[in-house]
Amino acid sequence: MIEWMKLTTVEIDALDRNLPVLIPIGLVEAHGPHLPVSVDVDTAVYFATQCAERTGAILAPAIAYGFSDEMREYPGSIGVTADTLMAMVADLCKAFCFHGFQKVIFITGHGANKAPCELAFYHVWEHYPQFKGACFNWWSDCGIEGIHHADKGETEVAAAVGTPVYMERAKDAKVEKPWYKIRSRFDLDRTSGGVNGCPTQADFKQGNVLRDLAVERLVTKVLTAIDD
Repeated sequence: MIEWMKLTTVEIDALDRNLPVLIPIGLVEAHGPHLPVSVDVDTAVYFATQCAERTGAILAPAIAYGFSDEMREYPGSIGVTADTLMAMVADLCKAFCFHGFQKVIFITGHGANKAPCELAFYHVWEHYPQFKGACFNWWSDCGIEGIHHADKGETEVAAAVGTPVYMERAKDAKVEKPWYKIRSRFDLDRTSGGVNGCPTQADFKQGNVLRDLAVERLVTKVLTAIDD
């Protein structure tokens, strides 16, 4: 596997510029009482690493501090604003483009990272119009529906990628969202820790199935980028 951080400058200079660079991006964020705050980072790193191993794409260092949106007030959530993430993504993409790597794929474990990433691409195109960027999350972008925050599905996949899961602490909760986009889930429910669903019903064999399906579909997307 090609890992950017383990290469020398000479080795990096010799890399094929057609290879896409994969950047895992997550968020340090509350996931209820049964999951650690690492979930979004863990899934992003796992899926990006699997894609790099199976496709020959380049694995870049992960971004742990993504866009902290409606969950930011729960204890443990640490991230950045949308503007900050946009600026960081744009600067990173321009840096890779400067060195000749014009295909950059962000693989995210946190859904709200997608919009700032894609908006950042417009700033990159101003300098590098040939830049090709994408941001894929591991669930809906892979056709996996019904995943909600710290629910049954996310708990299953978290366990499948190696995140510690404390099922004896799991509590179900349902967030009744209004018709408008909410600013703060904490204002709606301060006690759930961000759970929206039924993690107590987690089936860890199903987590392996969902994990493998996500890997398969992400690998297909990366191979498409290599062939382009």
